[in-house]
Amino acid sequence: MLPRGKPYGSILCLVKWCKCMKIKDILAFLRNLAPEANQSSWDNCGVQIAGTIDDTTKVAVALEPTPAMISKCLDWGAEVVVTHHPLYMKPKAPSSEGMYMDVLRGTIKAGAWLYSAHTSLDTRPGGPAFWLGKSLQLENASLLEIETGCAPMEASFYTEDPISREAGDIWANSEGVHSVSQSRTGEVRIVCDEDAWPKLADAIEFSMGKRPVYYLRPMTAPRQEVGFGEVGTLPAPTSWDEFTTTLEGLIDRDAWAVAGPQPETISTVAYCGGSGSTIISNAARAGADVFITGDMKYHPAVETPICVIDVGHFSLEEEMMRLFAQELDEGLDGVEVKFFKGDDPFRFHVKK
Repeated sequence: MLPRGKPYGSILCLVKWCKCMKIKDILAFLRNLAPEANQSSWDNCGVQIAGTIDDTTKVAVALEPTPAMISKCLDWGAEVVVTHHPLYMKPKAPSSEGMYMDVLRGTIKAGAWLYSAHTSLDTRPGGPAFWLGKSLQLENASLLEIETGCAPMEASFYTEDPISREAGDIWANSEGVHSVSQSRTGEVRIVCDEDAWPKLADAIEFSMGKRPVYYLRPMTAPRQEVGFGEVGTLPAPTSWDEFTTTLEGLIDRDAWAVAGPQPETISTVAYCGGSGSTIISNAARAGADVFITGDMKYHPAVETPICVIDVGHFSLEEEMMRLFAQELDEGLDGVEVKFFKGDDPFRFHVKK
């Protein structure tokens, strides 16, 4: 496990040889890594401010779209700024002074784009929101709270001619396709996600020059689920002191709040980035010895049946966005991606 915090410095700059990339292609890549269809019903993921620039060489990534952070990104020359938290949850008129207006003015003046990957990123299976579980090497991990779930479908049709390897590869490599096969009798069988089928059906028609007669049926498994948080078991049980020492090497924060009964030995760990106090009961039902999250409130702390460690909203999601910046750097060919480290809004006063 790699320690985080100080070694990364105040700003991580991912430098590469740069060339222009179309904004529409950058947005498509963002939507692939943080599918907007997976966002919560109350959320506002996606484009927050549509810019006037068509292409760019620089993308900035940060946790929070504050005026100070947006100004830093724009001063660096970013023409696309990607933040985790949205600029607004519900549409609001630009009719009063404040942070919202300051961000609008600065971004629009620069012609830049502002994009939010919020719960669309939080819920991506295996995405950077699950970095703590990977760092703790949790085994047999499962979601704490399922947001949506869907099972794939099966499509089959008959053709007298064998499907060419080229056509089969194109279909198999399409997004949302699990398998493509053809039997000796000519039956072609495809297993894909339901929302991927219309586009795939068009591709099949284009390849064959006609639209076959399809037989479609839903499947009960494998079921794809997206949601928040995770629970799993440590590679080996550990004492409270050993566990907190490990956590200190992963969490970049000077102090934590701990509530609930403190276990002597920890085997099962649950966590949820951001504000997760509402799913303490989920963690308890899953058998967690400890639940790590942020934004713990008084009454949930009084009532919690298990130990909860509140490491702060900021610390878990700041690391998530640093890792997201790395993903963007690897995938946006020729574009310079820069992660701007934010500041935890909470400061600690220690009595002398």
